[in-house]
Amino acid sequence: MNFESQSFYPSANSLEIIEQCAQKLSPEDKRLSEWHNSYVTNHKSRIALDLDIAKDQVHHGNSILEFGSVPLLFTAALAASNYNVTGIDIAPERYKETIAKLRIDVIKCDIESERLPFADNSFDTVVFNEIFEHLRINPVFTLSEVLRVIKPGGHMMLSSPNLRSLYGLVNFLIKNRAYSCSGNIYAEYQKLEKPGHMGHVREYTTKEVIEFLENIGFAVTTIIYRGSFNTNFKQIVARLFPNVRPFVSYVAIKPVHSVYQSHM
Repeated sequence: MNFESQSFYPSANSLEIIEQCAQKLSPEDKRLSEWHNSYVTNHKSRIALDLDIAKDQVHHGNSILEFGSVPLLFTAALAASNYNVTGIDIAPERYKETIAKLRIDVIKCDIESERLPFADNSFDTVVFNEIFEHLRINPVFTLSEVLRVIKPGGHMMLSSPNLRSLYGLVNFLIKNRAYSCSGNIYAEYQKLEKPGHMGHVREYTTKEVIEFLENIGFAVTTIIYRGSFNTNFKQIVARLFPNVRPFVSYVAIKPVHSVYQSHM
C-alpha cells in the first residue's frame, strides 16, 4: 500500500475550473441558496484538490460514476475536464434546471435503500467522495453495490474526514468530542429536513476505512493524506506528520477475479 501526502493547495488550473463551474450552479429552491453558497465557499479548494487526484488517477475517456452529485460542483468540473461522468444523488431535482442547462447526466437513487440502477461491471471508476461518513443505514449494502457496478480492474476513489487528524485528537482529548469536521450531532441530523440529505453520522480513522473496504472486497492501494490548517504551527505539524491532516483519500481497486456477493 502506498502512502502519499497531497499538496496543501490545488493546482491553478483545477481551481479555475471549479470557480468557473460554481458560477453556473444554483438550486431550484432558493431556500437552499444559503447552504449552496456556504458549500461552494468552504469546499471549492478541497474539490479542486479532488480534481487534481482525478486527473492523476483517471484516464480521459474512462466512464466515471460520481456519488452525491448535489450541489454538482465536482460533477460539473469532471464534465468540464472531458470525463464521461454520470452523477447519482438522492434528490437531483433540487438542481433540475442546472442539470438540464449543463447537460449533465444525474440519476436519482437512494443509495442506502435502493440497488444502483446499473448493470454489473458498468463503470471504469467510481468517485465516492465525502459520502462514507454520511451513511446511516447499512454501509455494507451501499459499498457492495458500488463494488458490483465497477468493472474488474477498475477502481474507486473515496475521501472522508480523518478522525485521527490534529483537529480530531484535540477535540477528543480536550473537548470530549469524537469528531474532526462536524461535531454537532443535532445539526447533522437536521440536514435531513433542510438541504434534504443526512449530515455526518460519524467520522472514521484510516484503519477503520481500510478494514471495511477490504471486507467488502476492495483492495486498497493508495492512501493520500490531504487538507490544510489555519495556522503556521499546525501546517508545520502536518508537514512533519502527514497522517494528522484533516482529510484522507483512498484509492481502491476491484480485483480482476472479484466475485460480487449480495449482502441483501
